[in-house]
Amino acid sequence: MRRTSWHHGRSAVEQLEALVGQAREPGFLRVDFESGGGGGALCWTYLEPWTRSRAVTVAVIDGTLASPGLEVALCSDLVYVAPCAVLELAAGAGPPAAGVVWALGRAGRAALARGLLDSSSLTADEAVALGLAQATVAADGDLPLPTGFSPAAVTTARDLMRATPSTGPGLALELASFRLLFAAGDPNEGGRAFLEKREPEF
Repeated sequence: MRRTSWHHGRSAVEQLEALVGQAREPGFLRVDFESGGGGGALCWTYLEPWTRSRAVTVAVIDGTLASPGLEVALCSDLVYVAPCAVLELAAGAGPPAAGVVWALGRAGRAALARGLLDSSSLTADEAVALGLAQATVAADGDLPLPTGFSPAAVTTARDLMRATPSTGPGLALELASFRLLFAAGDPNEGGRAFLEKREPEF
C-alpha cells in the first residue's frame, strides 16, 4: 500500500492535486491526517477528481481535523478514525463545506441531517455510527482492509459501487470492468489456484 500524509501548513490545492496524481494507479493509497486545519474550504472543482480516482483512497484521521483537510479525508473511499479523533464539521463560523456535505450525503439521511441541522463537532464513535467512517482504529495499527484480492479486482469493485444504476452507462461500466479483470489475468490465476488447491498469487 502506498502511504503519504496531509500537511496543514502547505497549500491545500497543491497537495490535493498531487494526491489526485498519485491516485491514478490502481491499488490502495493511504493518506494520514493529523490534528489541524481551520483554513478556507476547498472548491468542489478540486475535490471531484479525488472522488473519481483509480486508486482506492484511504484516509486515517488522528486528532481534531477541520477543513480543508477534513474535506479531503471524508471524500476518500474508506475513512478510519483514531479513538481521539474529532471532526469539525463547520467551516469556521459558516455551514459545512461542499466536500463535507457530499460526504454526509453519501453516508445517508441521518448523517446529512446531523451535519446540516447541527454542525458541531463529531467524535470518532459518532462518525462511525453515522457512517462517515468505517471503523475506529489505532493510528499506527493495521487497517481492516480487504486482502487476498488483486488491485484490479478491488478497484473494479469500488468503481461498481460508485456507479449510478442506469441502463446504458451501467452496462458500459460492467463490460469495461469485465475486460479489465480478464486483462489483469485474475480469472486464470484464480482458476489455477482452485484446481491446484493453493492460495492465488495476484
